[in-house]
Amino acid sequence: MKTIYRNKNGAKETFIQAYDRTLQEWDVPVESAYFDTSFGETHVLISGPEDAEPLILFHGFGFSSTMWIENIRPLSKRYRTYAVDFIGDINKSEAIRQIKNKEECASWFREILNGLNIQKAHVAGLSYGGFIALVLAIYAPQFINKMVVMSPAASFQPQSKKFFIKCLLAGVFPTTKRLNGLMNYMIGKGNQVNETLRNQFIAGMQNALPKNKLFPSYMEDDELKAIQCPTLLLIGDQDIQYDPRKAIARANHLVPHIQTKLVADTGHGLAMERPTTINSLMISFFSTSVNNREL
Repeated sequence: MKTIYRNKNGAKETFIQAYDRTLQEWDVPVESAYFDTSFGETHVLISGPEDAEPLILFHGFGFSSTMWIENIRPLSKRYRTYAVDFIGDINKSEAIRQIKNKEECASWFREILNGLNIQKAHVAGLSYGGFIALVLAIYAPQFINKMVVMSPAASFQPQSKKFFIKCLLAGVFPTTKRLNGLMNYMIGKGNQVNETLRNQFIAGMQNALPKNKLFPSYMEDDELKAIQCPTLLLIGDQDIQYDPRKAIARANHLVPHIQTKLVADTGHGLAMERPTTINSLMISFFSTSVNNREL
């Protein structure tokens, strides 16, 4: 498989340095571990008490597990957190072959859990990571306890053409101005994203390009009806990839055990934009039972 890096003249080193700068700002102890899978080496950032409930985190497309920089402290106080670098994306995982479909994604997940010696875990994901979480809830349900899905890429509604085109142009022409513009377009009005993480995203997109064949897609009714784990869906009221209210309505109609919340004054990057709010919602959902469908 071809490398994700755009050239051989220091591109990998430049990105790894940016990744490590973000990781230096994590204010909790972290273990950086690699696990062999049939798709290549998967990199995982591990924090929290060894005897705590496991929580697996999946990042957004083009980011990495350092995306959870503003969330990791409160989450790792309560859980043993495993922030997984999705293989084939821009991060420290090293793919030898691409994940081509949902079944292969579930196989990769099972191999990771085997390496981590985890039988069952909570799962959370943002954007592309939210789409991955939903895939795993459908194709590897026996391994998931509860799930928090934040602004999942496509999944409940088709992505808008404008959103798709902006993302495509940022990948093809990754100027600093265009990438900053994409970030500003994705977050809610007046909100901020950690500056070091923003710089890592820019360095990543300018020096690498994801090699991934499992693209976010609109999920069929039967797929969504098959999700049996308790699920919390969070979408920002300013999300720009689709109509958030239509996505929540479809989720409430089809997913059996779901609670939903439209997060006020928030765009597509919920966990990065509103970390205090999102951390509280995640911890509350994972630790208690919520009966009503809409929070």
